[in-house]
Amino acid sequence: SDSITTCQDLGLVNDPSHWFNWVDINCEPYTYYQLIVFATGCLMWVIAYGIMLRNAIKFKFIEMAAVAGISNFAWEILWGTIFNTDMGLFFVWTYRAWLIFDLFIVYHLFKYGHKQCRDPLIRANFKWFLGLAGIFWLGIYGLLYRQGYDTSIGSVSAYICQFTISILCLYLIHNVKTLYGFSWNIAWLRSIGTGLVSLFMISHYPDNYFIQWLCLFSWICDGTYMIYFWKRMKREGIPVTEPTILLTE
Repeated sequence: SDSITTCQDLGLVNDPSHWFNWVDINCEPYTYYQLIVFATGCLMWVIAYGIMLRNAIKFKFIEMAAVAGISNFAWEILWGTIFNTDMGLFFVWTYRAWLIFDLFIVYHLFKYGHKQCRDPLIRANFKWFLGLAGIFWLGIYGLLYRQGYDTSIGSVSAYICQFTISILCLYLIHNVKTLYGFSWNIAWLRSIGTGLVSLFMISHYPDNYFIQWLCLFSWICDGTYMIYFWKRMKREGIPVTEPTILLTE
């Protein structure tokens, strides 16, 4: 939001300069519960990004599925620089923290993401495919908001992006030969973080069944991912306490 919105009936305002807003630009309240679960879920993602970046440098592998990763980066470019959430400066800077981490993650995705692909044509032209995918997602998410189909915090585009992450990361882990470079900590931080944000979405947008549908299937994919990850660790004899899988390629 770019201007102050006054909600006369509630005696509150939505002010972009506030660290936390207790009402959105449509004068729908943000409750303590909603802000706490949303903030916690967002911060869990920040931690997951930090671990992912460290592991990318160490293992020369990115465990975020390539198309999902560039989709996520496109969303963060838009909502970290051009559009602003109406929830307050804390969340504006949380979105920007995601973007800062993702700048480095996407750099490593361009560098090592071809390892995820088996098709020789895609591997040979991986950077071009990834760049074109980024342009595609920028258009999708930008136009969703500009044409009035998104919310004031980017919920619709965020959950299209989230479902892409959830389903493609599940596909990726199913198709790798080993869990080299994968982290159990990222798995649970990402999944539980998304689950908490989904609770916010369901609470604040009770009539938006499109978002709720995406929340449901993102949760199903993330839950399946964690169960599958756990079973593979047991099958491959990896200690559950091992934070990052240290296997050879």
